[in-house]
Amino acid sequence: MKKTVVAALGILIAGGVGVLAQSGDPIGQRQNLMKNNQEQMRTLTGMSRGQVPFNAATAQAAFQRLEQNGRQIPTLFPAGSTQGKTAALPAIWERKADFDAHAAKLEQDAKAVQAGITDQASLQAAIQRVGSACGSCHDAYRRKES
Repeated sequence: MKKTVVAALGILIAGGVGVLAQSGDPIGQRQNLMKNNQEQMRTLTGMSRGQVPFNAATAQAAFQRLEQNGRQIPTLFPAGSTQGKTAALPAIWERKADFDAHAAKLEQDAKAVQAGITDQASLQAAIQRVGSACGSCHDAYRRKES
């Protein structure tokens, strides 16, 4: 059991290291960070649906990663990083304070749910809360996929 938790934590942390290791390319960095967010949510959703065994420590580690990523998001959208292959809408830079507030909400929500995860039901509620923060930002600031 301990080996599983340690291995899962290592995977979650290693996923975040790739985001930090890449420098000088904010578009690539934010795409990696968003992919990492997606991986964390995939892990959490699998647990909440019973596709993988529930593990509170693994769930908490995933939400910690989402919290850390939320803290990094505003720095990955500097002025001038609109050109290139990106789904980021110009509204991010036009309403930067609101965009940053969305990132802060993700960070706060991911932090707030960590201690309350005790079973599948509490995990599902946590996923809904954090997923809502992700979705509200994507709705306003991300180009819809065709």
